[in-house]
Amino acid sequence: MDTWGMNETGRLVGRSYLWLAGVTAPIGAVVFYLVAAVTSGGGLGDLDQALWLVIVTVVATAVFALGGAAVALPCTYLLGRALRRVRSRGAHTAAHAALAGLLAVVTTSLVVLWFSGPTSLPAVVSFPLGMSVAAGLAAAIATWRFLRPTPMPESEPDHAADVATALPS
Repeated sequence: MDTWGMNETGRLVGRSYLWLAGVTAPIGAVVFYLVAAVTSGGGLGDLDQALWLVIVTVVATAVFALGGAAVALPCTYLLGRALRRVRSRGAHTAAHAALAGLLAVVTTSLVVLWFSGPTSLPAVVSFPLGMSVAAGLAAAIATWRFLRPTPMPESEPDHAADVATALPS
């Protein structure tokens, strides 16, 4: 992109948030539950409990991700400005995904530390890493779709030339 302003930043962060809250966080919550159920040896357990856990995780993620989106705005703006001469859609996608993942792991670790204290090191590591993956994927999807090439509008067809060629001579 040759230009990058607050409008593009806001739209990209908004789209990333929607992908996170609507797609990657719910899928991540289900995968996390399944992995925890399989590795604990207890099986899938009560599916109502699983559904409840996924819903609570997704709602909590959506709420806390609003704060993450606010933190991401200036960082995304600066990254977009730094990359405005870069033409590679893949480079933009990778850079925005890495930024989102880094911001997610830092902010989620702070939230977990705030609520549980420094004694729960596994929670401070595992949950933020999962959120980092979900946020990075959401940013990658949003950036890839945001920067997709726009089709060039075709010129108006010349109807007079079509009519002239269609008439018998």
